[in-house]
Amino acid sequence: MLPVMKRNGRSRRQIAVLLLLLIVVSAVPSLPEEVVAFNVETHKYHCLDCRWAIACTKNCVNIPLSEAKRRGGMPCKVCRGSCK
Repeated sequence: MLPVMKRNGRSRRQIAVLLLLLIVVSAVPSLPEEVVAFNVETHKYHCLDCRWAIACTKNCVNIPLSEAKRRGGMPCKVCRGSCK
């Protein structure tokens, strides 16, 4: 059910402000997502500079952090899964 427009235009102003905010937010470029080393056997993910990521040559793939989490990955205890 839609709200009833008030005579004083307050609801129209609120809608205009929300639309303006939506335009501004959508114009901001998104930041590139961090890429991590994901071990497909242990399901641990590492910062690419982590000593365990460097040592992982056989079972690791570089994927976005969100994909590692989606696959059920757990962050490394050394680097905490992020270089940031």
